[in-house]
Amino acid sequence: MRAAYTLLTLAAVAGLCLLMLKGWRSRQRRQGDLPPPPPAPEVRGDLLMAAVPGLFVGTTFAGDWLDRVAVHDLAHRAAGWLHVATDGVHVERDGLPDLYLPYDAVEQAATGDALAGKVVGKDGLLLVDWRLGGRLLTSGFRADDHSAHARLADAITSQIPTGAST
Repeated sequence: MRAAYTLLTLAAVAGLCLLMLKGWRSRQRRQGDLPPPPPAPEVRGDLLMAAVPGLFVGTTFAGDWLDRVAVHDLAHRAAGWLHVATDGVHVERDGLPDLYLPYDAVEQAATGDALAGKVVGKDGLLLVDWRLGGRLLTSGFRADDHSAHARLADAITSQIPTGAST
């Protein structure tokens, strides 16, 4: 009898995993019209502040901190480094392609407390709103040194072309 319950439990867990996979793939199909992020330039611009280690939290559609962008590896969390350079924001992600946000795509940068299902303390995340294919997205980064978030937001904001920020 115990073996039957164990097999039934394993079958239920496997069924739930398959349903989650089906839901994720459906999300990817719905978001298939979103173009890939721009490639990083061969030569990075000059750094405006020292590179900051931390965790890339993921990307959501702006205004909905739980609606992850499932395409182009934008949803996945990864340790990495954030570089604020003269040409844009560069995020080096371990095991994932680097993410490059040119300033002409960036709408705003601010501190926040939640994104993509990760809730942290007040000002515990750097949130960057940027445009991709006409859609406004929010990407989050949690620096190892949380006091860096405000400085990063200020450095990014200072580089946004006039009239681009909202």
